[in-house]
Amino acid sequence: MTIKYKWLASQLREMIQESIQKGINKLPTEQELSNRYRVSRQTVRAALAVLEENREIRRIKGSGAYITGVSSLESRNVVGILIPDEQQYEYPALVNDIRTTLASEGFTCKVYPTLGHADQERQILQFLLKSPLRALLVVPVKSALPSLNTELYQKLLQRGTFILFLGCAYPELPQVPVLYEDNLYGAELLVRSLMEKGHTSIAGIFQMDDLRGHQRFQGFFNAMQNHGLTIPDRNIGWFTTQDLDDFHQNRDIRFLKDFLKRVTADCTAFICQDDFIAWLLWEEFSLSQGHADATDFAGDSFTGNVPSPALAAFNTSYLTNSGLLRATTLTHPVHQPGALAAQLIMDKLKGLPVSSQEVPWQLSPHNIRF
Repeated sequence: MTIKYKWLASQLREMIQESIQKGINKLPTEQELSNRYRVSRQTVRAALAVLEENREIRRIKGSGAYITGVSSLESRNVVGILIPDEQQYEYPALVNDIRTTLASEGFTCKVYPTLGHADQERQILQFLLKSPLRALLVVPVKSALPSLNTELYQKLLQRGTFILFLGCAYPELPQVPVLYEDNLYGAELLVRSLMEKGHTSIAGIFQMDDLRGHQRFQGFFNAMQNHGLTIPDRNIGWFTTQDLDDFHQNRDIRFLKDFLKRVTADCTAFICQDDFIAWLLWEEFSLSQGHADATDFAGDSFTGNVPSPALAAFNTSYLTNSGLLRATTLTHPVHQPGALAAQLIMDKLKGLPVSSQEVPWQLSPHNIRF
């Protein structure tokens, strides 16, 4: 029996991998396994005990044996995370939530920073293709542009890697599920909040090469129209990944200064791509108010003699939570994006069905009343 149960355990591991790919979470009954492999029930129980000891299955009395997704090989229990930078903006909290949730089920994660660049993303994907991970969580790079790396993602999918997009998806890969945000509704929340504070001339600034930037702009435009408000072209600003790189490398915010020079003099509020952009605006407003001869802004609205405009933004990071920024911001239920992303990945590795899901926006409790 010693040889047989070890052999059977090996066969069941192959069955588990096939079941996961087919979306099956439960193993056949002991009797069915006994008949299929022509071994005794005692041998089946011994093989299942080996799998259970390695946390590869979970047996429930009276119900059966369920796949946990955990592999007997530690290297197979690693989930890859492709994000711009683990240390910047909202990503430290996100990664921590993912790590915590994965660890509770026997998985670990490894972060691969793309820096928001397609060439860096390509290098990472080429490296991963040499030894594909079982799952990848990906924040798409410049998602509003045609992806240069679609074929690499396709190869990973063909080799059995489960991929989950976070925030938005590459349009070229519609089969990949995404954990998305309703940015149209989020924009409505921000516009309505600013209007309740008396603001009707509202400008917006969004990321041009990020699909979420297009969605947030569309939501902003729709909300303003629905409330009978107009948006002059001068009050819409766009920035790119390169503009962000210029800031991080050289503290260059010409893109922001150029936008502010165009904004109409009656503008009293801004809706921003995220609270990092809102923070840059806040810094500029604070600087201009500290100089009586400030000329960076259009009209008298942004001189040192008039209070700074109201700021509103998608996302709430440490910038808002720490009090560094005064703004009306959107957030998600605490820990939800990271925990839900990790749960979807674990469900897939267990053989459970997985589909795209929405993480709802809500106004942050840290909002400052203007």
